[in-house]
This record gives sequence, structure tokens and C-alpha cells, in this order.
Amino acid sequence: MSKAICALSTPYGRGGIAVIRVSGDNSIEYTAKIFKSKKSLSESESHTVIFGKAIDKNGVIDECLVTVFRAPRSFTGENVCEISCHGGTVVVNRILDALVEAGCALAEPGEFTKRAFMNGKLSLTQAEAVKDIIDARTDGALWAAVNRLEGGISVPIREIRGELLRLLAAIQVSSDFPEEDVEAFSGGDISTQLNGMLNTLNKLKNTSRRGEALRNGINCVICGVPNTGKSSLLNALCGRERAIVNTVAGTTRDVVEVWIDVEGIPVCLSDTAGIRESGDSIEQIGVRMSRARLKEADICVFLTEAGRPLTAEEENILAEIPCNVIKAANKCDLAEDGREDYIKISARDNIGVDKIRAAIVAELGLMDSGGAVIANRRQREAVTRAADAIERALKSLSDGFYSDLAAIDIGEAVSALGEAEGISINQELVDKIFEEFCLGK
Repeated sequence: MSKAICALSTPYGRGGIAVIRVSGDNSIEYTAKIFKSKKSLSESESHTVIFGKAIDKNGVIDECLVTVFRAPRSFTGENVCEISCHGGTVVVNRILDALVEAGCALAEPGEFTKRAFMNGKLSLTQAEAVKDIIDARTDGALWAAVNRLEGGISVPIREIRGELLRLLAAIQVSSDFPEEDVEAFSGGDISTQLNGMLNTLNKLKNTSRRGEALRNGINCVICGVPNTGKSSLLNALCGRERAIVNTVAGTTRDVVEVWIDVEGIPVCLSDTAGIRESGDSIEQIGVRMSRARLKEADICVFLTEAGRPLTAEEENILAEIPCNVIKAANKCDLAEDGREDYIKISARDNIGVDKIRAAIVAELGLMDSGGAVIANRRQREAVTRAADAIERALKSLSDGFYSDLAAIDIGEAVSALGEAEGISINQELVDKIFEEFCLGK
């Protein structure tokens, strides 16, 4: 029997509506204890909504609606009640206190989704997609998360795992009963099938870079010497006046950050202080912060002025950039620039800024190829281990070994794909994954 849990599923604070979720075998019974209505909540059919009043020992708390979902036709696969009340901290807290008094326990972060996974309503990749939907910063990130929730990754992984299991079974039968008239696989037949699966896994594995960027975003730093137009470029890229622009060199002293959408990828754009030797103690702090941000960046836009050679300071800055770099020559409206490896822009007049956007995605290999994308390191490592195991099996077959030896590696691939989907995974890792979810989900 699953203990009934409750939590607020909408953000705390003032609002038109707040939704409190209750899940567990006794959730309908416990909710009925704090709910007064003309129609019996305990006798209500699944997927019905009942109007009434939430009450506690002190009287009426609020007028509200309760939606009933009976197992297994609910998000968690358990009996679920969702209480829709007026949004307000006092109302919510009193209803939660009343539910606890009735017998519920307060839910842990991610516990509802964890129960959905444990009850077979979601695979592990789909459960992780729920969090990604909530955390999505761009339409591209949202689309990728919804695709995973709908089985974009789960379906091909489960299909390949099923094919590998059937292949293992056939190899085992052929090995144990060679005299029987069973469908046998020659080494070539096995290799053909394994190559097809390997191709699918490699394609999926190659999406991980974009998938992790969609999920976590990337850090892009704009750097250069003072007065090259870094703040103007940040404003142009984000489409609003976010950083102060002035002709006085050294205006930017602190790091200015803003999240922008670059072809669906969430990008944390940082405008940094111009890097130069300075006797100003405050500017020195800004320069140190600029160098620190460069060390954390995934990509850097190095900005100089069009129509002039690089200074010694700029040469030094380029030499110390540790990440991928996009070189751009600003103020092309004032001077021509013949350097072929520099993007010519005018941040003030918004000329060439779209080329910077495209270059950020292209330089990091994050182009959209369509289809499902792997979202995190756990999924990538599991798929990678499966692909590596299949490659070892193919090598055993090509070296002329019996299929029994290849079966060992095929079994490892099955195990890795099972971990990807949560079919075979240790409880400690499951607990860790769901601890990162928000409360009420």
C-alpha cells in the first residue's frame, strides 16, 4: 500500500488558483475528510470534478474544486485528488495542514513523478523530460522535452533492447539445441542486425551535445579591449537596452548577464569589462572577473574594431581564450575590414548580428537535425556503453569467434539500455534523479 502524500503543485504566492495534489491508496479518503460537498467524494467516478468547501477543525477554509483520478488512470498510477483553491499562502498552508491532520504526509521533491515512474506510467527518460519541460527556457528546449515525454528516445531504445533480447534468445537456443530445427543466425545475419542497431544508437548519441545545450544552456562571453562595442553587441543580441553604452572606455566594470534564445538554444550571454592594464582598482576587479568568465565559457565572441590591426593587448587576449572563439570586427559602418576570418558587424546599426547568432550554434556543433535528442549525461553514457558493447560484439564476429562470445557483449548492451530507461537501475540513482525535481512534481 502506498502512503498518501500531498504538496502544492503550483508556485507559492498570490494567484488566481493554486493546485494541491494528493496521491496514494487513501488519497480520496483523506481528501474527503477535509472536503464538504453535496456529492460524496469517496463515491465519485474517475475524472470527475466536484465543487465544495475545504474545511478544518476551525471551519471553512475556502471554496474549491476537487478533481478525482482513480488508479491506474492518473499521473502517478495511484488514486489522486487535485484540489483547486484560491491562490494564497494562508489558504494553501491551512489546506495542507488539514490534509496532514487527516493522514497524509508531505511529499518530497519529485515524489509524484517518481511514483509515476515506479508504477510504470513513465520511463526514466520520460520522467526526466517532465522536469525539462518545467525548466525549459526556449521554445526549442520545450519542444525537445515534450518529444522525450512522448517517447522520442524511449521508443527507439526499447525497440533496440527488444531486438537484442530476441537475438540473445536465438543464439542461446542455437547453442543449446544445435540438432533442433530452430531458426539459426549465421555470423553475417547477426552482424547485419547489430550494424543496424549500432547505426541508430550512434545517431542518437550524436544528438547529446545539442540535447544538453537545450537542457542546460551554454555560456557565451563577449570579450575584448575597452570601447570596441561589447555592450552594444549584447544589447543588439538580446534586442533591448540591457547594458550601459558610452564612448568612455572602461564603462563596463561588472559582468552583465542575460539569457537569450539563439536558434532554440538557451544562451547565457555575458558582457565583460574590457581587458587591459589599468591603475584603477575597481576596473582591475572587473578585468579579473572577465578573465574568470572566459575560463568558464563554452564559447567566446572576441570583438575588435574594423579597419585596424590588432593591438598587442588584443593579441594577448586571443592567446589566452581557452574555449571556442568567434572573431568579429565591429563598427564596419565606419571602416572596411579585409580579414576573412572575422565577421563584419555594426552592433549599433544591427548589421551582421544574425551572423553572430548563427556562428554560436555552428561553432559548437549544435545545429538542429530534427528528431529526438538525448538530454543529459546519464542518458548519453548509457547509450554510449550500449554502442561500445555492440561494437565489441561485431569485432568478435568479424574475427571469426562463435556467436556465444558475442552474446556476452550483447548482454552488456541490453543492460546499458535497461539503465537508460530505468528498467534495470539501482534505487540510489533513482532517488538522486528525482531529488532534483521541484516540490509538488
